[in-house]
Amino acid sequence: MYVYRDPARPEGDRGRPTALIESAVREHLERLLHSPQFDASGRSRAFLAYICDETLGGHGESLNQAVIARAVFRRGADFDAALDPIVRVQAGRLRRSLERYYLLTGESDTVRIELPKGGYAPVFATADLGAAGSVSAVKSAVVDWPTVVIRPFGISSPLDDERASRVQDELTMELCRHGDVRVVRQSDMDRLGLKRQASVRFELQVNLRSSRESCLIGTRLVDRATGEQLWSDEYHTTPKPGRWSSSIDDAARIIAARIGSEHGVIVRQLAREHCAQHVGTPDAFSVILSCHGLFHSRLVGELIPIVEALQRLTAREPEIPVAWSYLARLYLINHSFELSGLPTPVEKAIDYACQGVRLDPAGARGRCILVEALLVKGEVQSAREEVEQALRINPDSLAYREVIGCLMALAGDWERGMALMRDAMERNPYCMPHGKYGLWADSLRRGDFERAHSAALEYWDSSYFWRELMIACSLGHLGRPGEAQATAAALLQAKPKFRDRGRALIGYYIKSTELRELINDGLRKAGLALA
Repeated sequence: MYVYRDPARPEGDRGRPTALIESAVREHLERLLHSPQFDASGRSRAFLAYICDETLGGHGESLNQAVIARAVFRRGADFDAALDPIVRVQAGRLRRSLERYYLLTGESDTVRIELPKGGYAPVFATADLGAAGSVSAVKSAVVDWPTVVIRPFGISSPLDDERASRVQDELTMELCRHGDVRVVRQSDMDRLGLKRQASVRFELQVNLRSSRESCLIGTRLVDRATGEQLWSDEYHTTPKPGRWSSSIDDAARIIAARIGSEHGVIVRQLAREHCAQHVGTPDAFSVILSCHGLFHSRLVGELIPIVEALQRLTAREPEIPVAWSYLARLYLINHSFELSGLPTPVEKAIDYACQGVRLDPAGARGRCILVEALLVKGEVQSAREEVEQALRINPDSLAYREVIGCLMALAGDWERGMALMRDAMERNPYCMPHGKYGLWADSLRRGDFERAHSAALEYWDSSYFWRELMIACSLGHLGRPGEAQATAAALLQAKPKFRDRGRALIGYYIKSTELRELINDGLRKAGLALA
């Protein structure tokens, strides 16, 4: 399996890897730099060679824009990153080149080099080292993973070409950050074999029309197997009353979320098909689809067989990061919502989440699951450190931004966490429910019960018991006993043992003593006094 070394958390002598790992990385780097599949410019290749050499030598923490500008781009001692963005620009181009390279060739690579956003020290991944000292091959366990091809953009004039390229780059990167679908550009399709081309089921068509002041991006997702249009939308960059607008980059990020996130069109379509066909095959993607089906349906009866399927998958094919992350997530759900008698200790959830992060250190999802598990366990300081790492790795992306903000707030940094959540919800109207949960908790702690009630009503995840809890508590504080008692009754119907277990269930996520007492008081006013 892949074993990642995070330069921000060095091990050994000043963060240097073992000689065996260093040798494997250097051999891979040499092949990469001379590969025709690596579409980087000469300057990007020199950039990559330099930062890899410095990091392998144990100097990754000293890499910054000034150091790289002088060593790679021949800038003088008076270099000012605020006036000369060459390092930042070249780093972005290098990230895109690496992503495209591994997208096309990654199934046969036993070493990977990644450049997370927010820094200039690369992250290396190598397969487990065998006893004979060679790098063992990694099984290609996910060949049937869903893939979307991005067609060349339709543009109205050659002047739109630069903007179209910018949107396509950000769209490709954001889809990779979500990690739920693979993405390939039409321009790369000719390099793929016919079998791989035939497996590309989904096609994204984009038209871009712009003027000096504004840009209109029209999108259309098509199922290539049936010709059916699954989704379409338009995005504007010029604000107008009654119409949502965004920047060009955010429009690309939102399109990626709408089609390629775990709540996106593609995953929902495949999960519906999987459930309708009652597919029982044990292949990797079928198991992951079963997880998505459970996340959407919330049918508790499906939890135990899916956990068992994930346990078999991680034992059989331990190189799939999302499998470890989802196993951790299901352990955490079962533990913190007390859904079944299946033993799912939070300590195991933390172990599984750590494995997912080791396999995919740049992924926000796995790290957020780890933060949540640490928070539930009560290891608040460790949760704070991990959520800061999640933000550092994904500083500009909208993927999981509201989740990071919510976890940051629950870990005690309410000001920064709420600012992140509000920023995410302002920029992306299709956020996951964590944002509303965070707004409810923050409004409650500040005594703004009307706003807390509004946030609770907008919390669309009605599974388990938290939505009823939020609404009943808010109504209790607002002095609306009839509605509060009716919602409290619904809460007890969903969770019959809540009177006895309520304090523990609330305490898994709410660490502030004052906020816990506010919640308990609101429920008491709703006629639901906790033991």
